[in-house]
Amino acid sequence: MDTVQKKKERSNLEGKAFLNLHKRVETAIMDYDMIHPGDHIMVGLSGGKDSSLLLALLARKKIETTNDFKLSAIFVRMGFTGDDEKLAYLKDYAMSLGVPFHAIEEPIFEAFKKEKKKPCYVCSRNRRIAMFRYAKEIGANVIAFGHHRDDFMQTLLLNILYGSCVETMKPNNPFFGGEFRVIRPMLYIDEKMITAEVKRRSIEVFPQGCPFSCMSERAYVKELITEAHKRHRRVRQSIFRSMFTVRPEYLLKPPSRKSML
Repeated sequence: MDTVQKKKERSNLEGKAFLNLHKRVETAIMDYDMIHPGDHIMVGLSGGKDSSLLLALLARKKIETTNDFKLSAIFVRMGFTGDDEKLAYLKDYAMSLGVPFHAIEEPIFEAFKKEKKKPCYVCSRNRRIAMFRYAKEIGANVIAFGHHRDDFMQTLLLNILYGSCVETMKPNNPFFGGEFRVIRPMLYIDEKMITAEVKRRSIEVFPQGCPFSCMSERAYVKELITEAHKRHRRVRQSIFRSMFTVRPEYLLKPPSRKSML
């Protein structure tokens, strides 16, 4: 393919909507100091729309603070339905973006048999541990996840409803004394924006393949926000703003007697 044709294809992919998304990612990176010169960032691919689009956004680079970072992609094969098909597609997809691709095995159903904790917790924890382990092997110090603005809002409500605390995910979270960092550069991107861009770019999206995916509290909270948004169109914006608009003087102190809890 000649250079003119390559430039034309690249221009078609980098439309106005994509550049807007990239600007949002760039802003999150700068606001939370996510990427440092010389970082090796490993993007966790799942076969879902969020992580696949994140890889394309980071592969563009052109970040105002630094373009001096290495990028890799990783898929954790956990033994779910459709893993082989995902693996083949994601490998080709990463290569099309010029990003080295890695795949590792982490059979999750064996872990379910050994632990009594909820499947989503066990799955997330084991997948992350496997990624940290492999990151060390290839010299990556940053792991990027495709959590978007809706995920942050859902986490806030999950912690209020089930965790007895007011907190959400950290956009830039150090682990093991700073040896690794987990970053979430799509903090300022709504899920509906991701859905539209993935459709425009014809990125293939795979079902989770997890038998527990429709049973989680997160799925319930997502539906709760959707229903609330139908009643008032500013609900999503209000929930997101609440995460940086905290008024401690109007919060409570712990009761002096536990029986008051």
